[in-house]
Formats: sequence, structure tokens, C-alpha cells
Amino acid sequence: MTVAEREARAYDLSVAALVSDSIYNFGELLLHPILDSLKDMQHAWLRDLLFAFNRGDLAAYDVLSGNISKNKLLKEQQRFLHQKISLSALTETVFRRPPHDRTMTFTTIEHETKVRLDEIEHLIMKALSLGLLRGTIDQVAQIATITWVQPKVLDMKQIESMQMRLKEWDATVNQLGTWVEGVGRDVWAA
Repeated sequence: MTVAEREARAYDLSVAALVSDSIYNFGELLLHPILDSLKDMQHAWLRDLLFAFNRGDLAAYDVLSGNISKNKLLKEQQRFLHQKISLSALTETVFRRPPHDRTMTFTTIEHETKVRLDEIEHLIMKALSLGLLRGTIDQVAQIATITWVQPKVLDMKQIESMQMRLKEWDATVNQLGTWVEGVGRDVWAA
């Protein structure tokens, strides 16, 4: 393909992924070399927007959302795109938390996703219905307990975060082993 054809294909794939009501994980597209044809071109913002969606980066979305009006289809779907980035922010928030700390108040979710408090329950139900999360909602106590997050292709920042969590887990296991050894000294036979 020519450079222009590659750029057009990357542009079409990016727009299609963003407006799709079944694609909420952009990792595989972001890893595909064709997306690099948007780098340093007039549609580089679209590539950056996909990366923002993949990270659930609301600040980057706010900066890049001014470009959405450059594409008629994206402009027509702007409300849907905002919901989609909010869902991505929610799944990223849950992913960053350790598995034993995934019970969150609606206020915490409001802070992380920038979704109004009265819309948090709907956001969580949407994520549950799409299979992005598994868990339960206690609407009276305004608490969500998330037990599972849909796996996705990770970027380097997410991998580093996971590495830190594994190191923390390793340290906790070592501390527990030391404690068990110290407390059970009389019980354990060598």
C-alpha cells in the first residue's frame, strides 16, 4: 500500500473502533503497525485519542476532544464517545487497584471517572452488562464491589504498575512467611 492508502486505512480503522458499540479494548489495534502511519500526519490526533481511550485518560480526552468535530461520524457520536471514555476510565481505575481493594464508593468512582454521582450506578451497570467488569452494586450504601476486569493488552505504564503490584505481593508473602516462621518456631520441626 502507498503511504496515503495506509493513512486512509488507519484513519478508517480508528474511527470504526471508536464508534463501535462492541469494541472497548483498543490494545490490538494500537499494536498494529498500520496505526503508525498516522504519526506526524494531519490525523495524528486520532491515534493519540485511541491511546487516551485505551488508558481511560480523561485529561487527554478533554484535550483531544476538540478534534472530534473534524469527523462527521465522530461528531454525531460525541455523547457515546464520552460514555465510552468514562467506561474506560472506570475499568482502568479498577485495574490499577489490587484485587483485595476493589470495593469502591460511588464517590470514589465519581472522582476517578468525572461522571456525576447520580449517574455512577448506570455507568457501573453498563460496564457489567458489556462484560467489562464483574461484581455487585449496593445502591443503598453506594458501593460497588468489583471481582473481575476484562483482560486487555497493556501499555508500558500499565505493565510497570503490574510489576509494582507483584513486588508488593512478593514482599507481603515474605513478611507472612517470616511471621509464620517466628510464631510457629516451637511447632515446626526441622
